[in-house]
Amino acid sequence: MTEKEERILHKNIDEVQQNVEAIQEMKIYNAMRKGIAKGKKQEKRRIYTTGMGVVAAAAVALLFTYSTIGLPNKVAQPSVQSASTKNTDNFKAYRSFSRLEPALASALEQNLIVPVGQSAENKGYRIDVTGAVTDGRKVYVLYSVQNNTDEVVIHADFELQFEGIKESPLHKGASLSMLASESRIQPGQSMDFIYSNNLSPTIKYPKKVNYNIILTETSDKALLSSSNKYRTSLDVAFELDPDMLKAHERILDTDGTLTVDGQKIKVAGVQFTPLSTYVDLEYDQNNDKRIFQLINPVLISKHEGTEEKSYYPTLITADNSEVYSDDSKTTLVFRDNKKIVESKPDSVSLKAFGISAVEKDQMKIVVDLNKYQLIEAPGSGLELVTPTPENDAMEGTILLRHKFENAQYLNHYTRTSETFTDGEGKVHQSGYTTNRSAVLNFGGLMRSQDGPGVDEFIYIFGAEAKNYPQPLTITLEKYINPIMDTQAVELYAKN
Repeated sequence: MTEKEERILHKNIDEVQQNVEAIQEMKIYNAMRKGIAKGKKQEKRRIYTTGMGVVAAAAVALLFTYSTIGLPNKVAQPSVQSASTKNTDNFKAYRSFSRLEPALASALEQNLIVPVGQSAENKGYRIDVTGAVTDGRKVYVLYSVQNNTDEVVIHADFELQFEGIKESPLHKGASLSMLASESRIQPGQSMDFIYSNNLSPTIKYPKKVNYNIILTETSDKALLSSSNKYRTSLDVAFELDPDMLKAHERILDTDGTLTVDGQKIKVAGVQFTPLSTYVDLEYDQNNDKRIFQLINPVLISKHEGTEEKSYYPTLITADNSEVYSDDSKTTLVFRDNKKIVESKPDSVSLKAFGISAVEKDQMKIVVDLNKYQLIEAPGSGLELVTPTPENDAMEGTILLRHKFENAQYLNHYTRTSETFTDGEGKVHQSGYTTNRSAVLNFGGLMRSQDGPGVDEFIYIFGAEAKNYPQPLTITLEKYINPIMDTQAVELYAKN
């Protein structure tokens, strides 16, 4: 498959994912959030993001991301753990699932999943943790839930905890995928799930872990209630060695720096494991631009005269994980490279076709609400569009349309602060910003096509904003601004 064919395939998959119907799932989730929120007002909120994968009958996955506010105090009645009697059949159900993440698919192909064989029961529900695997950077837990009650239930929470670590950095970015057409578990039915999340390379994780799920009934009364009586907790303790694949990993020491558009990007390390290839990046603090991502990064490896290119990595950032605390660091996660895991490469290089970045002193949008005029914005291509009833034309609302010439591999979106400043410097609380290009208004923008792209987002100042001194200034936290500049750096060469 050619590079262009891969890019088109990647684009088509994303577009299909974004258009699969998930209204009922979101209604259930939003109702549950509303009920849980009632019991959380006086508590410190645990804010993190989770991704639910819903697979349609045609084996096309929908992935959407939302924020979880956490539950009231841990459900009181403990579950009872015992050895599992479930026959995993060598993880056959997962092997036949066509939408596995590449890393997990590779782990199954290489028979790297470690059987766990532990279960827990509580109030007619049972969880069987069948297997798990980690390379120290990513963790997967495979399990099933059996519903032996008369109620339909869904996950209200899920978490992997490491013994001895008070705040395990495994909240933000936790992902749950199910091998079914929806997330609801019907009475008398069993459903298989995959939990995954990123691990921090700077933390020494212990072997003893606990996987906890909380199930909630799905009646309107249950979802809107803040009471724990509709929710059931299940805990399974087991051992998972974070170094289980260490003997098969290969780490390249590198101090290479990629310079794109004059901005320095240090490659802090390259790690090959049987699951994935990790390229850790650090953006130089002296750069005059804030970098949000590389455009179409390619990892080029040479081994015994054969060149191999890896495309379309996923990203580990401060936005989607707790591995990083700010946006000065990120990790590119490419597919595994078996040749390099088995023996050292001749050379490794990183190539990028540009960056998405903005001058640090231009991270703002300035508008005159009364004149409905855009006064200042980073780069070019942003325009103020007159809202219509179809796109939320409420008072004090603006619609911004951002056109950019090249949309190769853009997977972040414009994000603003929760406040804005009026013409006299007074700070006001805003309504909210929503990206119309995002899936169900959650998550971010994903572009991989060649040629132009368009992103739209709504900003709500509020009805009173027209009476404030103009112009109004919106502070940007992230912004799409492709800068095309093809550059490469050699990261490693065999002596």
